[in-house]
Amino acid sequence: MQLDHAGDAEKLSRLSEVASGVASERTPDPLGRALEALREELGMEVAFVSEFDRRRMVFRRLVGDGGSFGWQEGGSIPLDDTYCRLLTEGHLPPIVPDAGANGRVRGLDVTGEASIGSYVGVPIRFSDGTLYGTLCCVSHEPDPSLQERDAQFVAVLARLVADQIEHGRSRRREAEARVRAHERRVISRELHDRVAHAMGVVYQSLQLHEALRDRDPEKAAEKLGLAKRMTLQAMGQTRDLSRALRGHEAGEDLRAALSGMLSDLVPAGVAHELSVAGDEGAIPDEAREQLFLVLREAVRNAASHSGASKVGVSVVVEGKRVVGAVEDDGRGFERKATGPEESGGLAHMAERASLLGGTCSVESSPGEGTRVEVSLPVGGAGLPAR
Repeated sequence: MQLDHAGDAEKLSRLSEVASGVASERTPDPLGRALEALREELGMEVAFVSEFDRRRMVFRRLVGDGGSFGWQEGGSIPLDDTYCRLLTEGHLPPIVPDAGANGRVRGLDVTGEASIGSYVGVPIRFSDGTLYGTLCCVSHEPDPSLQERDAQFVAVLARLVADQIEHGRSRRREAEARVRAHERRVISRELHDRVAHAMGVVYQSLQLHEALRDRDPEKAAEKLGLAKRMTLQAMGQTRDLSRALRGHEAGEDLRAALSGMLSDLVPAGVAHELSVAGDEGAIPDEAREQLFLVLREAVRNAASHSGASKVGVSVVVEGKRVVGAVEDDGRGFERKATGPEESGGLAHMAERASLLGGTCSVESSPGEGTRVEVSLPVGGAGLPAR
């Protein structure tokens, strides 16, 4: 396309930089930076990425003064009452310089309630043609300077955003497969080391009971008693493993689930304590489940390997993040990125956290105990790669 003046060429160059930032995995928060730059370049008040989720339009990322429109990141509005629905159905052009003069949107509730004056939007579609949502810029005032080439710029960016979301979903599926495989290995090891061992003792005790029953009834009775005790132990271990396989189910009270987990995993003679602060209800179900699984892995490591006399678990919900921590007063270890600790359970804890855009850190040194901390976004922060 032949540009009309130097300002257009400068805008094209700037938006090319924005597009490059979205495509780069090295740029911190590439989508947020791209939306902010796009909003500024088009001279509009809000830029956002939306996802169509059933009959709602969810604001997955939003920059600018969303509050003046009654919108917030992570919030949603009815899809039927949106410019974006009309756009994706082919009933609205990508550029609406003056909403008040456009008969298709002038009467929409959202036009009056959000006081929309101008709009630029393009669909976000994946490589297989599936519609995800839209990439849009909106202002309160009409903007007659908006032109078709502005929509073309946004369309280029929308394709890159779609690529980023798809790539993120692919990475997430791979990471989920790895953590599920790790969980299966852990459960398999527990079955072998605990339940199978207990049942082996039961079997051996019953054999000895049968052999001693006639010539030494007293010893035979001891073996039968041992078999009974070990059967009860195996039943309890099986119950604990069943609970572990289920993980933390959606809707279950987090405090109760963590308390039960501590009772199951921390050996007798080792003190444990639990603290949960903040609004647990603000934690989305998926974040709640991953938080529980990370904390469980950390407690399991502390109980099995640290030699601690005390294990503590804390959860704090504050603002747009939830932070969970497991601390022990055990022997600690020398942290090496290439060591077995980093390539085993700790690596999988970090991977679980990264699935939701969170982080997991470990602080430890010999003789000083260990602290594992996981931080996850809540309240709609971040763009999920579902």
